[in-house]
Amino acid sequence: MEETRYRESRLCRLLGNPIVYQLVVLMDAHGPLTPGNLAKATGRSVATVSIHLGKLRAADVVRYDTQGRQTRYWLKHKREMKELRKVLEKIVETSSKVR
Repeated sequence: MEETRYRESRLCRLLGNPIVYQLVVLMDAHGPLTPGNLAKATGRSVATVSIHLGKLRAADVVRYDTQGRQTRYWLKHKREMKELRKVLEKIVETSSKVR
C-alpha cells in the first residue's frame, strides 16, 4: 500500500473512535482547549483524553502549545477537517435514507 493511502486509512481508523471524533468536534467548535476542558466536555478522564490527544498528535491532526503548566490543543488543518466532517455527515444522511 502506498504511503498516502496508508496514512489515510490510519486517519479513518483514528476518527472511527467516538471519543477521538468527539475531541475533534470540540476543538473545531471551541478552538484551543486544554485536556482538562476536553475531559470535562466529554465526561472522560484527563488521562484518557491525553492518550487520544497523543494519537491525534502522532497522526499530525492537532497542534499544541504549552504555557507554564497548561497545554492547549487545536486542530492543525481546521478547514480541511470541517470539510471532512461535512462529507461524513452527508454520507451518513444519504445512507440512512437508503432502505
